[in-house]
Formats: sequence, C-alpha cells, structure tokens
Amino acid sequence: MNKTERIIKVILALSQNPAASASDLADRLQVSERSVYRYLNDIKRLGFPLHNFKDAESGLQRHYLTPLTFTAAEALAIVAAGQSLLSQEGLPLCDDLGTALLKVKAAICSIEDKRAFYRLEPRFTYLSEKIRDYSPWQGLIQQITECIYHCRSIIVVYDSFSSDEVTERLIDPYDLYWNKGNLYLAAYCHKHNNMRSFRIDRFNSVKKVGARFNRNPEFDLNKYLGPSWQVYRGNEDAIKAKILVYPPAARLFRETRYHETQELEELEDGKLSCTFKVPDTPEFRTWLLGWGSQVEVLEPAGLRKRIVVELNEALARYFN
Repeated sequence: MNKTERIIKVILALSQNPAASASDLADRLQVSERSVYRYLNDIKRLGFPLHNFKDAESGLQRHYLTPLTFTAAEALAIVAAGQSLLSQEGLPLCDDLGTALLKVKAAICSIEDKRAFYRLEPRFTYLSEKIRDYSPWQGLIQQITECIYHCRSIIVVYDSFSSDEVTERLIDPYDLYWNKGNLYLAAYCHKHNNMRSFRIDRFNSVKKVGARFNRNPEFDLNKYLGPSWQVYRGNEDAIKAKILVYPPAARLFRETRYHETQELEELEDGKLSCTFKVPDTPEFRTWLLGWGSQVEVLEPAGLRKRIVVELNEALARYFN
C-alpha cells in the first residue's frame, strides 16, 4: 500500500468514526501512531478541514473532519475521473461511485461554482479503455475486496495461463488493479512464496476465507509492476533491449512513451534507436512482433534470436 492509499484510508476512517484518536486509527490501519500523525499532517497540508480536541474523560487528542466542499474545478476533476469507472460493467464499485459523484455535486460550495460546474460538465468527457463485463465475477470481486480490507487470506481455485493448470492455492490479497482491459489482483502466493498477479476472470472460485495476515508495509504496487512491460513480471532480471525503429513507426515512438524506461536516439533517414529496461517476457516479445517490419531488435542477442524464431515460424505457417 502506498502513501496515498494510506492517507485515503485515514480520511475514510475519520469520516466513519468522528473524533477518533491516533491509537484508534493506528489499530485500524495496522500502522504506528507516529505514522498516523504524519498522515494527519499530510491531510492538513492537502487542505482538508481537519480539527482536533482533547477528550476530557480520556485525556486523548481526538481528530475529526468537518464536511467537505468542492469548487467547480475540483468537482469537474472528480467527475471526469469517475467516468472511467462508470463506463465499466460488473464492477461492485460502480454503484457506489454513482452515488458518491452525486454527493460531490451536492457539495459544490458556492452558487457561482455550481453554475460554472453545470455549464462545463457536458463539455468534459473522459474516454477510457473499456474493460470486459465482470458481472459473472461480481460476487467474487466483492469477497476479495472485503478480504483485502480485513487482511484475510483466501483459498482459491485458479486457472493459470503460464502453467495451463487449475490449482488450489492459499493467497494473501493486497491490491486490485486493471491493465490493458483486464482486472488483476496482486497477492502473496504461498505456493510460490512470492508476490504474484492473478487475473480475476481466471479465478474459478474462492473456496474458503482464512485467518488474518500481516500485510507487508513496504509493498508498493507501482514499484512491484514497475519493471514489467504490462502485467507479467517474469522470473528474470530486466534486460536492456535495443531496437531500431523505421519510419513511419518512428514518429509514433517520438509521440508516445510506451514504457517509463524508454530512451530514444535520433538516427539518419528518420530512423530511431530505442532502448527499454524490461524483463524478456512473452508480453514484450508480442508487442515487438506487432510492429512487423518497422521494428528490428538489435540487442541483446538472445532476444533477437527469439524474435527471429517467431518470425520464421509465422512465415512457415503461411507458406505451408
């Protein structure tokens, strides 16, 4: 869980339990009181109306939030971001998000801001990538979400793509996220003794909810996924892949950052030298092959050889 997620959890805890003490919040979030005070200071710096008072009976400092209000610009930003979820189907959060956005609109602070918001709202449209319909997995997603919140292990039946086997395994669920049209769960897998990404629609069932687990406070989803090309992280360290990009694809590479490690070097005749630091995974090789003759792998030799094998096998299928 990253810092932003922890701050959001503190805000939610304060909204559900007004006048909570630092020890109350620490117990709920499973962090130290010192960390709670840091998050409270961060919340103040972000402009939230956070206040505190000394409880005469217990002597504890108690903290509470006064009702939030939004400017037109703030409300537009939230509504635009919310459209990305509302366009999806079958996610349990969508119904709650719809009512939440109505509350945001109702909390716009002044008449002038309300007028500005309703004048500009129809002009802002967030066109997001539509993921698949998750209605068949809605109950499962809700169950996993509750286990994430309560830090409870689960025994699942999972249909693995990499091994092509259906197995039963014990996992500790950490984070739900989606990427390239699919919803995933980052979880600690006791079968492999490491963090793994599980595609939600490959879960056959959640057989049993187990005991509570201690979430690793150092885990950060962005860092975990950082070296991967999309989702699959592979079992090896990242390689430095160097490719030669020919026009007209070179223009697209100039205009688009395909990975955070992407580096470009201009060459003659409009060509580009492009490097990535990523694991050598099927996802990355499939992406390279998708560019056809407009991309040539130069380094490392092992990656170039695997691409050549794939291309030769594809040609053989066409000519056979």
